Amino acid sequence: MIKVSVFGNKECDACKAAMEKIVHFSERWGKAEVTSIDFVDMETPDGLAEGAYRDVYDIPTVILEDGEDEVARWIKKKESTDEDIRNKGIC
Repeated sequence: MIKVSVFGNKECDACKAAMEKIVHFSERWGKAEVTSIDFVDMETPDGLAEGAYRDVYDIPTVILEDGEDEVARWIKKKESTDEDIRNKGIC
């Protein structure tokens, strides 16, 4: 299963756009059922702890994982193209 984690905060427009784009592409390519998509709120203690553990220092940060392996990471890049995402294995 592909896991996508979007690190950001609820007030960040770029973070919202990154989350919406990942959801859109997973649905568009028929992968929504095999893709886990999580939003990690960096304004909460749990979100900060997860971000520190995962070496997230800026938002938005999007991390794609296949099992235990990190496949891709985008930092401050909400404008990733569908081809960019597809090439990393989400779809």
